[in-house]
Amino acid sequence: MTSYITQELLSQSLSWEQYYALVRRYVDGPDRPELYRQEKMLRYTGDNLKRMDHVLANINIESKLYNQLSAVKDHWIWVVLAEPWCGDVSQEIAALYTFSTCSDSIDFRVLQSDSHPDVLDHYTTGGSRSIPKLICLRTGTREELGTWGPRPQILQQIVMENKDRTDITFGDKVRMIHAWYGQDATRSIQEEFIDLVKKWNG
Repeated sequence: MTSYITQELLSQSLSWEQYYALVRRYVDGPDRPELYRQEKMLRYTGDNLKRMDHVLANINIESKLYNQLSAVKDHWIWVVLAEPWCGDVSQEIAALYTFSTCSDSIDFRVLQSDSHPDVLDHYTTGGSRSIPKLICLRTGTREELGTWGPRPQILQQIVMENKDRTDITFGDKVRMIHAWYGQDATRSIQEEFIDLVKKWNG
């Protein structure tokens, strides 16, 4: 099945280097969009940049995942719907990019979801417009092999179980999520991608 991701959308996507430079520009300014001129949003995006840097510096790719990635037979494009303001993006996108570097056959691209709400509407999670969302395409034909996101399944279950709780503040819920990421240290996402890459690789 040909993906919803068109060649025109791919032409508007960013490389990892471009996306990382964009996040740093938003944090360091002064050339930043209106959204990131808000003190709270700017502070949170700065924290997200630190989270990305932490993952990049500390991630340790499991040998099973590395072997699966290095054995990719075809050429793929990984398109990740993302935005610098999103805390989950900051924890996941650096891991996803690092996975892609294990194979010369994977082209990693980032599509800003705020600029493409129709794309995000097409890739909702349980009806929710959640990011990050990875779409795996076969290069050339743009055949869609599968998707992943916005969180490892175990964390998604925790988030959904606590979503409607009123005895926990939103801030506490956010801190709980980031504490989970810190303790998990990308183990869960790596386990899921071991199975996903094997499936996509046929």
